[in-house]
Amino acid sequence: MELIRVLIADDHKLFRDGVKKLLELESDIAVVGEAGDGEEALSLIREKEPDILLFDINMPRVDGIQLVRELNNIPHKTRYVAISAYDDEDCLSALSAAGVLGFVLKASGKVELLSAIRSAARGQAYVDPRVAGKLLTSFSRRKEENDQLYELTPREKEILYWLAQGLSNTEVADRMVLSEKTVKNHVSHVLKKLDLRDRTQAAILAWRIGFAQLSPETLNHILESVER
Repeated sequence: MELIRVLIADDHKLFRDGVKKLLELESDIAVVGEAGDGEEALSLIREKEPDILLFDINMPRVDGIQLVRELNNIPHKTRYVAISAYDDEDCLSALSAAGVLGFVLKASGKVELLSAIRSAARGQAYVDPRVAGKLLTSFSRRKEENDQLYELTPREKEILYWLAQGLSNTEVADRMVLSEKTVKNHVSHVLKKLDLRDRTQAAILAWRIGFAQLSPETLNHILESVER
């Protein structure tokens, strides 16, 4: 039986202690570290290289969602299981977009937690039955919005990305070495293809579907792959 190495990240020590004791009763799971916030978790993941990061969404310094986004920019083998007291739909959508495989409510029991950890270790998704319906609704909406991006050219996607970072047309033009008029034309095409009223709506869409949260390096890699 292959051992599943787990790192627990939560800002409440009593909660960490309780989860650790529960997991250590399982012969196929070992807790290899604990972190009290996202920044500490990031450091420990680099050091310990756990199979699973079991993390609370709301943590100081670096929250759970930002932690996962940071991790997505570095090479590692860790898979993610989020545990939270809340089942907010936007939060579920953000977790799904970031690549989190498991989601469990703190009000759930041992069976759900262990199922989420073991499923994630196999590379399979697990969602707490209490929130599965919300996640499906959120995923369906986000998939429809993601599908809209396929209509954009690589250059239009890049412009949408920089708009979502808060850059003006002039700043986008400077960054992409284009004329401001060309950028304005591309922005008009983006809004028309996405059926949006203005650049603010475009930015909100980009953030909601997880596109704006990509690192510039990841964005360039994606665009280069499309253009090949």
